[in-house]
Amino acid sequence: MKSILLMLCVAATACAGGGDDWTKKPLKTVSGTAGGVPFSIELPDGMREKVDGKDVRYDFHIDDRTKTPEITVSAGGYAKTLDDYMKTEPGVDNWLRKETLPDGYVVSYENSSYKGKEDYLVYVYRTFGDKVMTCHARVTPWTKGAAVKDKVPLIEKMCLSMKLAK
Repeated sequence: MKSILLMLCVAATACAGGGDDWTKKPLKTVSGTAGGVPFSIELPDGMREKVDGKDVRYDFHIDDRTKTPEITVSAGGYAKTLDDYMKTEPGVDNWLRKETLPDGYVVSYENSSYKGKEDYLVYVYRTFGDKVMTCHARVTPWTKGAAVKDKVPLIEKMCLSMKLAK
């Protein structure tokens, strides 16, 4: 009886934490500094943070493997408008979202370098007064043959949660 209770507790704990499915993990506010600009963003619990020059990258590290989503927050951006961004991606023909926002824009699309491989990119450009912050993300399957297109809106939500820290 004690063994059964212990197994149920372990199973419940794994389910509550989301196990290996990052979409089931609770989102939590993470703070960082990119290019000298403090920010916060909502990310799944358990993501690893790596500071890479002026960028801050987040991903999962499981069983000695790096797993997506990989999310990079940067101060500054290279395309100030949605139209400018679309010109930088001439090979993209599978846009999932391209939307101008009051403070920037959001795009998501199939990675043109890996068409048909369930590899998607998200880019969010936002202005906060005189500051510009960007969130670039990539999501790919954790297992062969898995689909991730339906997870792109969650990645967009995470990137859109980016804001300046106070």
